[in-house]
Amino acid sequence: MTFLLEPDLSVVLRVLLALLLGWLLGYERFSHGRAGGTQVYCLVCMASCALTAISGQMVTLVGSILTGIGFLGAGIIVRSGTNVRGLTTAASIWSSASIGILVGLNYYLAAICVTGLFIACMVYVPRIERRFPVQITLEVSLRYSKGHRPQEAVVHAFLQEHGLAMLADSLSVSYKGSGYQFHFLLIAASLTRAQFISRVMNEFPKLPYVESFSIEQTTRA
Repeated sequence: MTFLLEPDLSVVLRVLLALLLGWLLGYERFSHGRAGGTQVYCLVCMASCALTAISGQMVTLVGSILTGIGFLGAGIIVRSGTNVRGLTTAASIWSSASIGILVGLNYYLAAICVTGLFIACMVYVPRIERRFPVQITLEVSLRYSKGHRPQEAVVHAFLQEHGLAMLADSLSVSYKGSGYQFHFLLIAASLTRAQFISRVMNEFPKLPYVESFSIEQTTRA
């Protein structure tokens, strides 16, 4: 029995290492506010590892399955403005194909363990990372009161004074009704998500001539 389980255990141990390495790579992107978060990297890295570990068996069929599932996952990814949605769901759909392949090739223990790792990745990784300092990106829109035009230099100076920074080349200006609107992406490092949002909400009402503002968390590709 031990002999029969050796191939499965070998796959599981390699997938565990892939999980760790995928998380390290994904956290670097996540900590800089990028769209591809750690869950995506972990899932793809683990699935790729599991399939590579058994790549000597029916390689062509495995490749065909993953290609087809990849098109299905791609249809879920949606880009709206600066936001990219559906990456984790697409990655989980693609990665789930590896579980079915493992079962089909009689790697039952490996399939069960990999499924557990996938679930742990999607449930617990985000909870853990919320406690880590990261670089948060927010999409900010400032609406100025009638008769006042936004001045970029004033906004830059205000942000710098409060330890914030506007992302280069993200600034745009629009005019709606009787007032101007200033749009830009805001970044800050070494803060948790809750601390950053709380800080921004407290500071923007102090900006001269700003009648109202909106803030939306976003990601960058």
